[in-house]
Amino acid sequence: MNTNKLKEQLKQKKPAIGSFVRMNSISVEILGLTGWDFVIIDAEHGVHTMEDVSNMIRAAKAVGITSIVRVPGTEPNLIQRSLDGGAEGVQIPQITNLKQLKDAVSAARYYPKGNRGACAYSAATGYSTTPFQDHINTSNDEVLVVVHVENAWSADHIEEILDVGGIDVIFCGPWDMSQSLGIPGQVTAPEVVNRIDKVISTCRDRGISTGIFVQQPEQAEIWIKRGVSYLAGSVDVGIYAEASKKFAADMKAYI
Repeated sequence: MNTNKLKEQLKQKKPAIGSFVRMNSISVEILGLTGWDFVIIDAEHGVHTMEDVSNMIRAAKAVGITSIVRVPGTEPNLIQRSLDGGAEGVQIPQITNLKQLKDAVSAARYYPKGNRGACAYSAATGYSTTPFQDHINTSNDEVLVVVHVENAWSADHIEEILDVGGIDVIFCGPWDMSQSLGIPGQVTAPEVVNRIDKVISTCRDRGISTGIFVQQPEQAEIWIKRGVSYLAGSVDVGIYAEASKKFAADMKAYI
């Protein structure tokens, strides 16, 4: 595995921008060609097969953009398959207890840092063209592990979550947090914002990067000032829909 540019950027405390991908490989290529730092291939809310995910990872490599897969659950095999497919990181949603978290984080790295299954014939190893020990060493160092904090339990247990170790980014999910608190969609409610602020503050004190979903570009400034550096800007389908709507309206103005 080559040097993970996104991981290095976050270590240097430089904000990075990415977007969730619900469409396909072409969407990944366009994001890579238009100035984004990373893509989050959304296998949780998207309808992608593993073959789709593999093709999107290849597209990311082709245009030099970092690929993160948001896996559909915390099961270790989902994490392993994404990384064996060549993803440079995984984003793990819906953490509700510490054992679940430990198992998921462990699945992202090989011994002695974790318990990832060993296979020398995957896309991640160049189908055995990379010496497996070299792959183990670089992968353990370079894979980016992003863990969602998107419910009341995880926000209230952020110290214990960080004590697990092996986490590079804590990703705050305002939408799921609002639902967890019984106020779905009220992402700016004090109950939501206060919990997220506490999470960000705790991570900053522990030297862990934080991320968040940004629906509109101007919201980025707010979170960067709070110390967030992993900024997930909208979703490809939303960006496309908004641009398409404006383009159609502009054209109709001449009719």
